[in-house]
Amino acid sequence: MSQRYGYWALGLCFGAAAILAVLAFLALLHLVTIQPAWGLLFGSVLLTIAGLQVQAGMKVAGEIVIHRQSQAELLQAQLEEQRNAVDAMADGLEIAIFICDARANILYANRRAIELFRFERPVGRNILAVTLSYDLEQLVVTGGKTQMPQNAEISFTYPDERVGNARVWSTDEGGGRVFLSVYEITDLRRLERIRQDFVANVSHELRTPMTIIRSMAETLVDDEPTMSERSTKYLNKIISEVDRLSMISQDLLILSAAESNPVRKQMCDVSDVFRSAVQQLESKAKAKGLELTFEGPQRTIVEANTSQMTQVALNLIDNAIKYTTTGDIRVSLEAAEQVVRVSVADTGIGIPSDQIKRIFERFYRVDRARSRATGGTGLGLSIVKHIVEAHGGTVSVDSALNHGSTFMVELPIGN
Repeated sequence: MSQRYGYWALGLCFGAAAILAVLAFLALLHLVTIQPAWGLLFGSVLLTIAGLQVQAGMKVAGEIVIHRQSQAELLQAQLEEQRNAVDAMADGLEIAIFICDARANILYANRRAIELFRFERPVGRNILAVTLSYDLEQLVVTGGKTQMPQNAEISFTYPDERVGNARVWSTDEGGGRVFLSVYEITDLRRLERIRQDFVANVSHELRTPMTIIRSMAETLVDDEPTMSERSTKYLNKIISEVDRLSMISQDLLILSAAESNPVRKQMCDVSDVFRSAVQQLESKAKAKGLELTFEGPQRTIVEANTSQMTQVALNLIDNAIKYTTTGDIRVSLEAAEQVVRVSVADTGIGIPSDQIKRIFERFYRVDRARSRATGGTGLGLSIVKHIVEAHGGTVSVDSALNHGSTFMVELPIGN
């Protein structure tokens, strides 16, 4: 507001000065009908007043310039303070942050980025020269071109063997800038690998002693006809528990293999996979008085691992049979433009709403007593979830207590 009034005052000063100068000029030229002496005096007075007006206008103009300079300096100081605050915050993060242009040239790097890749002055260099990762450079270039967020888990070989979770994004207001963050997960992946190796090794090593125990128990039962009823009961119990441990060991091996090995995809007929699983388990369903049916196209081809898809089908259908006492089990398959949807619906005991989120956890059982009686290991749904997600699909469940359950699997047709 004060700046606007300053401009008005400046305009009035120079306007008045211009009018007085014109009058003085006319008086000096005797264009105004007054005496020469009085004309000179009048012109001098007008010129003096005009000079004072000009001086006042120049003073106002100077004050305006000084005011604007002060505002510019204040804004510059505030901007510098904000920039320093942002830099300090970025340097305090344990995430490597880069700001690049559309060609993947680095405009900014925080402290963690310098430490992670051991490059003292990365600004002005290409991201490839600093990280020696072609995959990371392509991620930045793709993010800059598409203006879409990009995520990838990238392995780095320099300066050490490391694994990082990289994210790239950009904004329309960024002036063509691309933002990159790299969060190191090397220790996490190492611990996961140790856990997977431990589970696989333990499961494998348990198979031999369990086989020996079972063989000995069976030998005692068969070779001792005079054995007491109590001894026979306990030996049969030993055999039963060994069989259950063998099933857990086998499921752990399957889960460990699915976690540690990359998915090897080929052309897979999922219609044939689920139809064969239904035929394989049909006798088990009939033994409980259940009707097991399959409905779907004769042939549905996707890119998937046939062996793992067979595990998914067997686990879902066998799980439905175990927890259904009366009624039927319907397996249906339909192919959309980009995905294949498979559902396994039963009329069983259902799942309480507060436990649905946990049923895909390892060893989690809704009803432990029933699961033990039916021979469940608590790993079947975990295997299903891991295999489906490793194929880029999703698995979900719709269930209500005492009203049955429907498990739904969506798989992409191909890449």
